Amino acid sequence: MIPILDDGRNFTPLIFYTEFLPKLAEYYKNNKSEDIKFLLFQKGDTEIFSAIYRIDPISTPLLLSIIEQLSKFHKKSLELYLNNNHATIKVLGFLFRADFFKISRENKILYYNENYLGAFQGNEIRKEHIIKSYKKKDFPNIDFDFENEIQLRDHVNSIISYNVQTHFGELLYDNINTANNHNEYINILSELITNGVIHSQSTTYAMMFVDKYQTKFSISDNGIGFKNSLNSKQNLPFYYKKNEFESNTTLQFPTSINKYFIENLLEIFEILFYSSLKERKGLFDLMLNVVLHSNGYFRLHTNNCQIIISNRIFKYITSLNELRDEILESHKLFELEKISLNDYQQAIIDKKNLISKQFEKIINATIKYYSEETKFSSIRFYNVRFKGVHIEVEIPN
Repeated sequence: MIPILDDGRNFTPLIFYTEFLPKLAEYYKNNKSEDIKFLLFQKGDTEIFSAIYRIDPISTPLLLSIIEQLSKFHKKSLELYLNNNHATIKVLGFLFRADFFKISRENKILYYNENYLGAFQGNEIRKEHIIKSYKKKDFPNIDFDFENEIQLRDHVNSIISYNVQTHFGELLYDNINTANNHNEYINILSELITNGVIHSQSTTYAMMFVDKYQTKFSISDNGIGFKNSLNSKQNLPFYYKKNEFESNTTLQFPTSINKYFIENLLEIFEILFYSSLKERKGLFDLMLNVVLHSNGYFRLHTNNCQIIISNRIFKYITSLNELRDEILESHKLFELEKISLNDYQQAIIDKKNLISKQFEKIINATIKYYSEETKFSSIRFYNVRFKGVHIEVEIPN
């Protein structure tokens, strides 16, 4: 059995990537024909007074996402062993109240003995501090195969926007940095979850949590990823061609970095580049809001690579923000028929070329100071692949 929470270790997103995923990889390397089973608490019913278990709430979408991936691989729900004792009851109670067990059961990715879920102690958690899941099956009246792409997006987004406002709206008001941009965050989060539902071909898990120090949230899916999602688009806008950023870049990378890791890194910047040009606000705008307007940290992961954007690269982000504002203004003016088609297209293309150069500067700067000490690096490369798209945000109060 694979323990999920180890005694004395806080199960954070970093622990998930650096310790839990390698643990899974090692298991499959040595047990090619056996079904995997999980033990939620490492020491179970031993050391019930000395063991200490902790979990960062925004790790839960990542955990559900990898369990769903493994459940698909085994083509069945996976077994989770529980313990309810003095050492485990606090975390067990939190996961129960945050709907971890409910969602895992509803999505048929875990099965467990429900008799262990009870007699919880401590205060109730906030009703907004729960994990949410979004998938195509939640929209039985929408035909995802035959609806017009624009109409489909608008239809799904209108429903998700209401849900996001219900799920996360109050939490965003608890932090002055997010309260000042409340509607912006609601719109962007709705757009990101809409993308996950339509394109990822998997469940999108989300969790937002506020304490006295910060607001944190994470969105995770184990779907087809950025590159496949972009490649699947039938009608791309005039301002973007498939793999445009990667194809045109003149960047030189150290030979010491695995070629596949570099491909993952460029895949992340490809989607940020595309997002920076769009009429609708999305992933790129979330990054700008978190870093520039909320003084926070933005982490984005796919496959073997993760980037961490903060105000350490403030000068580059500021320049990108100015260009993004100009692009959005051009989109708006054209929609209002205040500029001609030729002027509109030329304005977007001009700004696109400038944004591409800024992205190259960011990559050069981050590679230059790249360190394998993951705690301080703006880029992290992991040996174990975790497919899909995984976003984490931390914003100080």
